[in-house]
Amino acid sequence: MAGDSSRTRAEHETGAEGSQPRRRDIILGAAAATASLSVSLPASAETKPLRQGANGRPNIVFMLVDNMGYGDLSCYAGPIRGVTTPRIDKLAREGIQLTNFNVEPECTPSRSALMTGRMPIRSGTSSVVMTGGKDGLAQWEYTIAELLSDAGYATAHYGKWHLGSNEGRFPTDQGFDEWYGIPRSTGETMWLDQPGYDPTIYTPEPVLEGIKGEKSKFVRNYDTHFRPLIDREIANRSVAYIGKQAKAGKPFFLYIPFTHPHEPPLAHPDFQDPKRTQYQNVLAEIDHNAGMVLDAIDEAGIRDNTIVVFASDNGPQTMFGRDIDFGAQSDSGPFRNEFPSAWEGAIRTAGIVRWPGRTQAGRVSNEIVSILDFYRTLAIAAGAANRIPTDRAIDSIDLTNFLFGNVEKSPRDHVLFFYRDDLMAIKWRNYKMHLLVRDPATGPVVVPGQGEVHGFKKELNYPWLFNVDNDPKELWDIGSSNGWVNRAFAAIQRDYAASLARFPNIKPGAERPG
Repeated sequence: MAGDSSRTRAEHETGAEGSQPRRRDIILGAAAATASLSVSLPASAETKPLRQGANGRPNIVFMLVDNMGYGDLSCYAGPIRGVTTPRIDKLAREGIQLTNFNVEPECTPSRSALMTGRMPIRSGTSSVVMTGGKDGLAQWEYTIAELLSDAGYATAHYGKWHLGSNEGRFPTDQGFDEWYGIPRSTGETMWLDQPGYDPTIYTPEPVLEGIKGEKSKFVRNYDTHFRPLIDREIANRSVAYIGKQAKAGKPFFLYIPFTHPHEPPLAHPDFQDPKRTQYQNVLAEIDHNAGMVLDAIDEAGIRDNTIVVFASDNGPQTMFGRDIDFGAQSDSGPFRNEFPSAWEGAIRTAGIVRWPGRTQAGRVSNEIVSILDFYRTLAIAAGAANRIPTDRAIDSIDLTNFLFGNVEKSPRDHVLFFYRDDLMAIKWRNYKMHLLVRDPATGPVVVPGQGEVHGFKKELNYPWLFNVDNDPKELWDIGSSNGWVNRAFAAIQRDYAASLARFPNIKPGAERPG
């Protein structure tokens, strides 16, 4: 990427408001890490010791929203949605705003990437499992929560998990001291209200809570009556946890995966403004709930020693809500299409990081960053680099000096995008190569043997190549005039293939590799 891709907000912003782990560690074999981790980093990108705060290792608060598009926040798109997000905008001004933040094509894969630092295809979590059975992460995986817990951190999860809905695969089985929330998706709330719904076939998704070492307990059914209330409960629990842990004086990792704005977008009663659409109301609530968390950090006196991250797990979801009167839904901003696909509209989302005194306030960067990278980066920031596994492929790259230092260039230069078993696309520098195309927003399309379906999957005779800096909507295939780029993409694919010989992937539902 160009050397001037990181700049201050003033140059960018328009219209925005004011012990040993039980399974050991690291590097490579991983394609997404080869360019940066299989060889020595240049001196400017080498990891340097992080200056710790007065209270020791930093606390970490990670807020993740569900299906929010790049065009939904006013700090990214301006006040174009008829509602602004002033609290999140302010957070962006206080830290670094990433404009080339890459996630996975769907909810479960992105959450898996965050928790493990591994491409979801490696963990058997490269898509959402809809058929029941054993879903989510195998206990063999060593999550960032386990790593930080083993390093002496208190850990908590409040919100949507979507990485396992059976005992043995809940958050408290994967490193969290406590959790509250839902095991799967908010979309299930609508199933109970459909004509013909049969309770003997499907048991409503539960809201659960649990403590490490104990079975998770049923709280209530997750239905359309509770759907508008759950994010406020998540925010309230988060606020209480921050206050309690600040007094305890022990560093903590708080993961807050909110359920909004996933369909159905039903806002809390406090935000039911009849002059706005339901989606606009939900955006206002998201901003408020994020503000509650940020205020709790300030009131606890731990602002300067707390890393805050705000991000979305993937881009918009509009096709599933077309037959429901919720009005316009999420927006992908300047990018094409929505999830689950490898188009920029699906995999490029908001990503904001603040650590006062470490991140440069007002910085905006278009350097490539992946949700995978938080695993290694947060482990290093917590002083736990020695716990990063070496017995498996770790695709996470160290971004400590990029995010918390004066290094302008991200050490990551490419990302691979899988969905289910398919390698759909690879992004390298400013180029994006599509090997297979999913177009979820197109439809209905008549597919032989399937009838009328929404979306399609298209095998390509020749890859499509786009310059995503010049062509963010990925409209102009430049493959024939830029064949030289194929060599870079081929090397990335060879590195991934070679890694599989050393580190086999886990199959969905399996307990370990092979």
